Amino acid sequence: MNPQFKYRAFISYSHSDEGWARWLHRSLETYRVPKRLVGIETAFGPVPERFAPVFRDRDELATATNLGETLIRALEQSAFQIVICSPAAAKSRWVNEEILTFKRLGREHRIFCLIVAGEPGASAVPGTAELECFPSALIHKLGSDGQLSAERSEPIAADARPRKDHKQDVLLKLLAGMLGIGLDELKRREARRRQRRLMALVSASVA
Repeated sequence: MNPQFKYRAFISYSHSDEGWARWLHRSLETYRVPKRLVGIETAFGPVPERFAPVFRDRDELATATNLGETLIRALEQSAFQIVICSPAAAKSRWVNEEILTFKRLGREHRIFCLIVAGEPGASAVPGTAELECFPSALIHKLGSDGQLSAERSEPIAADARPRKDHKQDVLLKLLAGMLGIGLDELKRREARRRQRRLMALVSASVA
């Protein structure tokens, strides 16, 4: 990881989605990258053995009137931002401010999304705005003046809604994007690792 970054990622979320935030934080920090991928050079630097630390503490926002130095500094020190997207997140002033702050750091291409509820793009369809899961700062690109423009963007998202991606697939999609590794490659390596573990367990059981 670039030495300028203290955190591998900053998780932005509404308190309504805190359960998802806890799961994602724990899953990212405990995930061990398959050994054969560790050290490979990618667009984001060498692949690490672990994806940690990850920042998710937003307790101080309950009574705050602005993001505060702690959160701004954490955003500045984060290599990526992960936004947990839902109608609650789309309505959250703080989630929107965190995205806007991260974009103003010139890291718009380092924002990844996890959809947990609602509908992406619903705000563009008459009568369905309440279902929108993407905050405004995600939907619109940043202009040269540092403000959101009318030009719409296409957020990079994993989808954990019912009948969409399984939790493990969601985790691997996000990791593949942030590590700079192809998703298929990461899945193949993960499948081989699981197979080796299963064989080791069977062998131990037989012994």
